[in-house]
Amino acid sequence: MAIRKIKKVRIGDQVFEQLKQMIAEGEWKPGDRLPSETDLADQFGISRVTVRQALQRLSALGLIETRLGEGSFVRKAEIEETLDQLIPTVYLSHDSIEQVFEFREIIETASARLAAKRAEPDDIRELRNAHKRCEEAAQKDDQNAFSEADLAFHFRIGEISRNPMIIRTNQILQETLRATMSEVISRMGYEHALHYHEQIIDAIEAHDETAAAERMAEHIGKNRDYFPERK
Repeated sequence: MAIRKIKKVRIGDQVFEQLKQMIAEGEWKPGDRLPSETDLADQFGISRVTVRQALQRLSALGLIETRLGEGSFVRKAEIEETLDQLIPTVYLSHDSIEQVFEFREIIETASARLAAKRAEPDDIRELRNAHKRCEEAAQKDDQNAFSEADLAFHFRIGEISRNPMIIRTNQILQETLRATMSEVISRMGYEHALHYHEQIIDAIEAHDETAAAERMAEHIGKNRDYFPERK
C-alpha cells in the first residue's frame, strides 16, 4: 500500500467535530444552552472567531439555534430538515439520481407487493383515477402535469401498502422524488409510464403480489435505461 501524505486538519474542523459529537452523544440535550463563545474559546484554547464559525456550521445543519441576546441552544433533530439538505445534490450529481433509483427499486417494489396484498376496491378506483390524470396530461403534452400525476400514482401505491413508515418516508423525500420524476419524464416521455401503470394496477387489483412487484421493478428498471451516463 502506498504511503499517503498526512493532511493537516484545521482547528475549526476539530472544534466543529467535537461539538457535533457531544450533541450526538447527548452531552447537551435538546433545549440545553451551550456554553458561551467566550467559555468555549477558553475551554478549547482557541479564539472566539473559530468557535463562532463552528457554531455557525452546527446551526446550518439544524443542530443548534442561536437566539439574539440569549446564546446557542440544541435543537431537536428533525429528519425532514436533514434530508431536505440532500435535495440540491439531485441536480448536481448523477450518482444522486442513481441513489434515488436504488431507493425506488427497493421501496416501491415492496410497496407494490404490499398494495396487491391489501388493496380494497376504493384503492383500485383511486389508482385508476390517478392513471387517468396521467393520460389526460399526456394528451395535452403537459410534462409538468404528467410528472405530478405520475408522482401521485406512485405515492398512492405507497399509501395502499398501509405501511406508515413507507408513507412517511415518501412524504419526507417528496421534493427529491419530484425532481427526479420530472427529469425522468423529460427523457422518456409518456408511453412507457402509461404502459406499466396499467399493468401494475391490474396486478394489484388481482391481488397478485409477485406480478405487482415484478411490473414495478421492470418499470423502474426501464426508467434507469434513460440515464446512460450513470453507467
